[in-house]
Amino acid sequence: MKTRFKLALLAVPFLFVISCTVSEDVIEPSVAWDATNYTMFNEFMECSPGEDYSEELMMQMIADWRDIGLSDSLLGSWGYAPASENNTLTNGEWELSWTSKEAADLAWSEWTASEDAQAWGDKYASVLQCDAENRNGYEFVFPYNPYNFGPTSEDGSFAANFIPCTLNDGMDQTSLSNGLIAYNNWLDALDADAVGGFYAYGVYVPVDPESEFDYWFGNFHINMDGMDTGMSLWDETGGAAKDALDNAGTCANPEIFRGQVFFDPANPDFS
Repeated sequence: MKTRFKLALLAVPFLFVISCTVSEDVIEPSVAWDATNYTMFNEFMECSPGEDYSEELMMQMIADWRDIGLSDSLLGSWGYAPASENNTLTNGEWELSWTSKEAADLAWSEWTASEDAQAWGDKYASVLQCDAENRNGYEFVFPYNPYNFGPTSEDGSFAANFIPCTLNDGMDQTSLSNGLIAYNNWLDALDADAVGGFYAYGVYVPVDPESEFDYWFGNFHINMDGMDTGMSLWDETGGAAKDALDNAGTCANPEIFRGQVFFDPANPDFS
């Protein structure tokens, strides 16, 4: 039987504290896309290239999208192009990260009513076509400081793989939390020079109760060479951390992509 659990309960207890904004009556987290252990709402929509697609035109399309004026609830956005013949996800993916599902729904309703958004979609219909109506939503968290191994690439490129997993019989969110704690301990023990640059990971829990999988691991590396290095380190030295995660869930093969930053609120004019 598939298990449904709230990602907020998976927060690992010994990591970073989110900065807070204090008012007279309430303390609110200061949200940023890199907020460790802050539960976000992330959406993926499938995209396919049109007849006029080129990387240059796509990046112009994204630049124009940023210029329309984005919701303050948008924490970040990234694009993914398939990078393996073994992927079952054969089209591209567009990821958007929001403060909450409610904020995402409101932003989408405003977007669909916008004349500027409609004109933008018409202008670039032959470049990239995305299935916004069938977006897949997830509760998402970074259980580990995403900048522990250094900054991302200046040009916004990175390598990513997404691994779908299902909890084993008798396992629950505590089992997964224990696996994440073991994984974080393994990361803490790594030599940063051996990692070779930026590495971050996140956990995605589908909001759809009918989803085939209980959770996905997203691994984000500085580049493809960094991904190969990380996978080798894991295979060779994962040890107890690998056992803990294997005890919690069974995972399928990774879906491998080349990634690109589309929107970073800390650098909104990024291009």
